[in-house]
Amino acid sequence: RFEGSKSIRAKSGASAEATARIEIQDAGEYNVVEFAACIYGNDVLGAKIRIEYTFDNGTTWQASDNIITINNTTLETYRVKLPEGVKRIAIVVVEGSGRRVNFDDIKLMK
Repeated sequence: RFEGSKSIRAKSGASAEATARIEIQDAGEYNVVEFAACIYGNDVLGAKIRIEYTFDNGTTWQASDNIITINNTTLETYRVKLPEGVKRIAIVVVEGSGRRVNFDDIKLMK
């Protein structure tokens, strides 16, 4: 079931601790998050992202085990399966690389 579509640009900070966090505020029960993403052409090393999720509408967050590396400079679609019972998700640009990522057509699905 389609729950909505969003677009955003995110950039991590330059320090090792700095991240860019896109937290989707729509609470529901989701099994899949799908999004299109790309980096800017001069960010040639790519950007690393991960999905975080919560089972309790945002009090406690857990990080997915998988890290996705975005190396493409044109939008490509990524789909991540979520554990049963996820209420909300966040997309996080990790590693404080200073890399910029465009996210488009973010969809939360059952």
